Order: sequence, then C-alpha cells, then structure tokens
Amino acid sequence: MREEILFLAYKPLLFKYLKMLYIPEIDFEDFKQEGEIALLEVLRSYDSQKGNLSGYVKKALYYRLLRIREKLKGKDLYLEGNNVSYEAFEEESMIKFIDFSKLSKREKQIIILIFYSRHSEREVAKYLGISRSSVKIYKKRALNKLKN
Repeated sequence: MREEILFLAYKPLLFKYLKMLYIPEIDFEDFKQEGEIALLEVLRSYDSQKGNLSGYVKKALYYRLLRIREKLKGKDLYLEGNNVSYEAFEEESMIKFIDFSKLSKREKQIIILIFYSRHSEREVAKYLGISRSSVKIYKKRALNKLKN
C-alpha cells in the first residue's frame, strides 16, 4: 500500500524525466513502461541510510532512465571487462571506448551529463546541487585524467 502511494507521488517526476530524456529514435511507450518499472525498483531499493527519499529517487531514477534510453537505442551505456568500466560513445558510425576507471564517481557523472547527455554546465550544477565553478573544476580534472 505504501509503495503504491509513493509510486503515485513520484509519477509526475517520472513523466518530467521521460519528457526531458525522450529522443525520437526510441518508442515513447516502451520508454514509459520501462520507466515505470524503474521507478518501482528505485522505491523498493531505497534504504533510509542512503539519505532522504526524495533526493535518492531523483538521482537514481534519472540515471536509470539514461541507461534505459541507451538500451532502447540499441547500444550499451556501460560495458564491463576485467573489472574496468568503459563508456561507449558513437561518433560518425564509429564507437569509441573510453576507460573511466581513473575517474571519481562525481567526475564520471559530470562527464556523462555534459558530453553524453548534452547538458550544460549550469544544468549539471543545478541537478547535482553544486556550484557551476565546481562543475568546471571536476570536468577539467576528469578530462586531464582521461588524456593521460
């Protein structure tokens, strides 16, 4: 019963994210159904020690929807090999693999949001709850690590 109430309470957030992340290459109905399942899974996986419910749901749901969108497009967002995390980017029909194992969790989030999801530094700062200058610092640090 509680789960159903929470699901209904967070359904507007789900539709906000679906609208924000939708791309024409995928079927909206599939995206919506997968998103509803993801919302239920996020609500079930919540642990009160992970912070407040609202913040957890916002971040977890957003990143799950990103992965769902990429799965529906037909390419994997994360590939695992020998315990090293890689990111796949499609560029002019060529897929490039970049080793993200050297990056911190925050640096990886920022790189994905800026370069892969095409969000501005201002949007990323607002979403993550940090200053724009912090986003710039994390981005610069991450790019330097990736160059080496």
